[in-house]
Amino acid sequence: MTKNMWDERYAGGEYFFGTKPNAFMVSQHHLLKPGMSCLAVADGEGRNGVCLVAQGLQVLSVDSSAVAASKADTLAQQRGVKLDFEVADLLNWKW
Repeated sequence: MTKNMWDERYAGGEYFFGTKPNAFMVSQHHLLKPGMSCLAVADGEGRNGVCLVAQGLQVLSVDSSAVAASKADTLAQQRGVKLDFEVADLLNWKW
């Protein structure tokens, strides 16, 4: 497997951006309701996608890094949720 730039950035045991959702998503919490569908584009290691699933949303996380996808899966398992994650080249992904 050839590593891309993001695979290299996300390599290692630590989460590059941490495991808490970003500030913007937290500020929008009041708009998010269980059962809503969400596309988490460039979700990296899944911190935002996992948070959304934990709030009851149906989430598809997409990122170009297989390393990030693996870490997102680990984070989801730690939080007791299931995150649907697709590894894709976002420039060529069928939106």
